[in-house]
Amino acid sequence: MNRKETILLTDGLRRPDRILRAGLAAVAIAAVIGFGAIGCTKPGPGSAKSTDELLSQLQDDRTEIDKTSDTMMKRIEVFNSSRKPGERTLQFSEIFTQDLNPEQRDVLNALVEQEKDISYKTLLQKIIADRDSIRELQEKVAHLEQTLPDKFVVAKRGDRHEDLAMAYLTGEASLDAAKAKMLLSQVDQTDELLAGNKVWFFYDPQQDTFRTYVTQGDAGQTPIRVRRARQRQLVKERDAYKSERDTAQAEAVVLEQVRSQLESDIATRQNSLFYHAANAQNLRDQGVLSPVLKRLRDMKGLSFDESLDLRAGTSIDLVPQNFGLDQIRAVKLLPPVYQEGRDFSVETSEDYSSARVVILDPEIFKGKEVLLAIGG
Repeated sequence: MNRKETILLTDGLRRPDRILRAGLAAVAIAAVIGFGAIGCTKPGPGSAKSTDELLSQLQDDRTEIDKTSDTMMKRIEVFNSSRKPGERTLQFSEIFTQDLNPEQRDVLNALVEQEKDISYKTLLQKIIADRDSIRELQEKVAHLEQTLPDKFVVAKRGDRHEDLAMAYLTGEASLDAAKAKMLLSQVDQTDELLAGNKVWFFYDPQQDTFRTYVTQGDAGQTPIRVRRARQRQLVKERDAYKSERDTAQAEAVVLEQVRSQLESDIATRQNSLFYHAANAQNLRDQGVLSPVLKRLRDMKGLSFDESLDLRAGTSIDLVPQNFGLDQIRAVKLLPPVYQEGRDFSVETSEDYSSARVVILDPEIFKGKEVLLAIGG
């Protein structure tokens, strides 16, 4: 019983001077399927390698191109991030595009000459080395591709990999639709075909094997590069969403804390008695109390910055030293709408060294302001 095999290759470019990013050259080579191992097909002129060996070499070279391209892109990003506004930056495409004037083609060399920072000068030299490595690998890939018996078509806008492969299998390979669909069901295909991409096919009737893959062609970029760009965009959008979500959650926590604090402050205000306690003589001197009967005249200038939360307690303790007195013999609570003995009481110690105001009816004092006139 023969076994099925699948060969995966990444893409490369046949013309290294027309790439945007040489290393992202492939999407899928898909599959060699069917009964029997892949046999030796006729190698190109002057070559003794089998198709298996060529495909393996192509895979290795394109993987190396991909790795080198990724490294180069990261170095370009590091270099660009170091530039100040108005300074020259690098784009991956301009390093490889063919239709450039001599000045543009020498952009890297010019930047190396102009760069004063030794670290970034070294970085640019590494980018140049990456570029040269990619070009050498692309020449090697182009030569290897020419030795394969595979056929290709140039994709047009709207083409689908599956449709093109079906057309090849039922046309040039002369297979019926059912057989073609069976072969296609076992190979990798790409959903990101671009106009100008080359779509490759090879069917071996002797071994009943089929492979298909996509290279950049004249599209400017490969399907795998499009796929990775979309993935990066999705990751970027996901991270942006997470950041916005986390910020919104943090703001919600802060708002909840503020709301809770406000509610707590309001509740405290609504359930507290606010008072101003002062020496009765000083209050007369200020014109707050009348000089003779100690009646309240004007409280507008007073600040009621002391308070008693009536949910937690109902008494106010007073000591004479806080009011410039030696003793406390009397405490008057104003305005006189509040009655001693009904709404509140005043207790003084036997030696007059302290006094206490006791709130008897907390409900009528909640949220109110009173004056405590202390007499010595």
